[in-house]
Amino acid sequence: MKKPATFVAVFMLSLLIASTVGAVTFNSANTVIVLPTTKIVNGMPLHIGEDAIAGSRLGAFLVLKGITIRPQYKIAEVPVEYHSVLIEDNNQTYVLTSRDMPDLGLPFGVEPIGKTIVFRVNFSKVWYNSTKHAAEFLDRSVEIVFNENTTPLNVKGDYKVVYDTVNGTDYMYFYSFLSGSGNMSSLYESVTFGDWKIYFWSININQSSALVDITYPSGEHKLKPMQKGKYYLMYLDAEGNEDYEEYDSYPSTRVSELLKDGVEQLLVFAPVDFFVGVNEVRSIIYNYWFYDKVREYHDGEVYEGQWVWDIDPQNNIYTLYLHTNASASFKPVFVGPGSSLEIPIKEWHLSIVPVFNRTENGGVVVGVLGYRFVRKRILKEKIKVSVPSLVATTDVYSFIINDTALTQLPKDKNVIIVGGWVSNKAWKLLEQVYGKDRISELKERVMRNGYVVEKLPNPYNPNYRVVILAGKTHRETAEAVREFIKGI
Repeated sequence: MKKPATFVAVFMLSLLIASTVGAVTFNSANTVIVLPTTKIVNGMPLHIGEDAIAGSRLGAFLVLKGITIRPQYKIAEVPVEYHSVLIEDNNQTYVLTSRDMPDLGLPFGVEPIGKTIVFRVNFSKVWYNSTKHAAEFLDRSVEIVFNENTTPLNVKGDYKVVYDTVNGTDYMYFYSFLSGSGNMSSLYESVTFGDWKIYFWSININQSSALVDITYPSGEHKLKPMQKGKYYLMYLDAEGNEDYEEYDSYPSTRVSELLKDGVEQLLVFAPVDFFVGVNEVRSIIYNYWFYDKVREYHDGEVYEGQWVWDIDPQNNIYTLYLHTNASASFKPVFVGPGSSLEIPIKEWHLSIVPVFNRTENGGVVVGVLGYRFVRKRILKEKIKVSVPSLVATTDVYSFIINDTALTQLPKDKNVIIVGGWVSNKAWKLLEQVYGKDRISELKERVMRNGYVVEKLPNPYNPNYRVVILAGKTHRETAEAVREFIKGI
């Protein structure tokens, strides 16, 4: 009754060994080829030269086996230009939208409402200068209109735009805005808002108030009590003055007033609750609103080059326009053949390109046919590239050796023995490692079948194999080598 079970176990074990052997990789970096050295036996010359040739071919093959083609993925950047239809100059005020430029990709529209930006060209202020043979853009010929929800500035996160008029000059202030509710900090921790820092010292027995250490932007420290349900306003104004105010409710009027005055930093901090948790850990739950002024502009101030601001507090809009007045700072703007008028918002990559009328055969410029809006973009595409990878030995002398050099099986390499026991002395080592009975059985198979291709596990490391490629003559040995090559 036990024999069938034993047979199944042996059969399964042999399958496991076969699958494991098949999984071993052979290349010149992890393999040693052992060639025969015995030239004459009983006065008869042996064909070890032919065996060496077969072994050399095997070596070359294993070098090639170390070359693999692996996919690599790279990001290719492709420059692309999008063009609008040709816009004729009929002295009209033209507003650019995706209607005339389907691939525009910018939030342009006809009214500065919501997240919409208005980009317009007054063609009555653009004309062909026959002396310069170029299109001339006059003052305010190009305008870009923003509202409180849009900005050309790179302000991270949420922001707020505030307008005001100071001594007859219109101003706008850009604030980076952060807020949070239900935030929690433990006692002896601090929280930072811009240049303001609040350190929580203690909570009273009734858990109704906390003592905090406030670090002002100037570096001054002040101990302040904060009660649950109160609102504490801290600010640094445009003149560098610092102050701390307490309110029973959110001070929206005071906040608006300070923002319109161009305050540099403004923080409203509101303790919501104090409590004692596990292991007597005392914590503060709070809400906050923080404004940090990142930029301010006034009427006529330069944004970049000849592009200046016109601020309209009454309508909550601000306009960036091309300014020319024949002065050194705002000289006339001419755009000739091969040139364009670049729009100053860098991330838009937008320009206006005149299309000129010429005499026959592309001769002299004699006028302007119209204008195109051009947007340049970089498209990023993930591409697959096949790249050769090489795993190969750097020492050919340790890769192919003679049988006298193999005194023991290596623990970190495969071993391939080329040739039979008559010509290759490595068979003596095989008998020492695997036993005479096992090796005698291999010899009988060689004599019976003509050659063997035998893969034995390396007893010192199961990740490597000892391969025997042996034949009755050099021809059969070469056949064993060919069969092994085909099998890997």
